[in-house]
Amino acid sequence: MPPVSKLARLIAQQEGFGKPGAIPTTHHNPGDLRHSPHSQHSPDKPNAIGAIDTDEHGWQDLERQLHLYANQGMTLAQMVAVYAPPTENNTGAYLRFITTGLGLPPTALVSDALKIA
Repeated sequence: MPPVSKLARLIAQQEGFGKPGAIPTTHHNPGDLRHSPHSQHSPDKPNAIGAIDTDEHGWQDLERQLHLYANQGMTLAQMVAVYAPPTENNTGAYLRFITTGLGLPPTALVSDALKIA
């Protein structure tokens, strides 16, 4: 498996990956992604958190999503506003957790954050 960025590990921690019974853990989806290349959904819940076949594929999907944000030129603040919107999360706390963990300001580019191992 390719290396996992610190940004991805922080997101996984914030989402609860590794905690017994947490959806990101039971669904092998460290990013708690709704849709990704390896995600599967039941027909009655097409927009639920995706179930992924392995942790490795879950990490790959999370890194892929973060690189999509990076390629769009997003800052960490912009990414968190999309990734953890106020309608679903405490966006401010989420952003503080990520930026504190990375030692970067909210204005830092996601592309720069992804360089931190």
